[in-house]
Amino acid sequence: MRRISKQIAAACAAALCLLAAGCGAKTALDPAAARDRLGEELSFTDQMTDMDTAGACRFYSVDPSLAADGAAYVGSGATAESAAVFEAVDAAAAGEIAAQLQAFTDSWIAGYSDYKPEEVPKLESAVLEQDGVYVVFCVTADNTAAKSAVRSLLHP
Repeated sequence: MRRISKQIAAACAAALCLLAAGCGAKTALDPAAARDRLGEELSFTDQMTDMDTAGACRFYSVDPSLAADGAAYVGSGATAESAAVFEAVDAAAAGEIAAQLQAFTDSWIAGYSDYKPEEVPKLESAVLEQDGVYVVFCVTADNTAAKSAVRSLLHP
């Protein structure tokens, strides 16, 4: 009987270890710090201005009730370049933010098609990644580098 109890205890301990490894806490992301990191790592050809949560929500037409926090760099409008990091109130809200950012991108593609068609490829290859409650969006001259930077931000 004692041997069976030890085996059960060992099995429970192993199961707890596996459970703990699978449920490791993710690193929290500070949107302003993440935006600053993207600004340092990526090349923008436009003059960029930083925005807080309210400004980012207005600029990207994101419902502010969905965002717990956010920060953005936006260009002058001479280019389509921008970068934004949002922390949503929950994962469902993050999905909504991502959908709203996609709608923003589609709208800008239509607008830049007539205004500055050379900006359209940047928008068509824009980086939009969601991980849990975080949503990161980038439009740069080098969206391949942006994709790599965003992934390293979300998956350190």
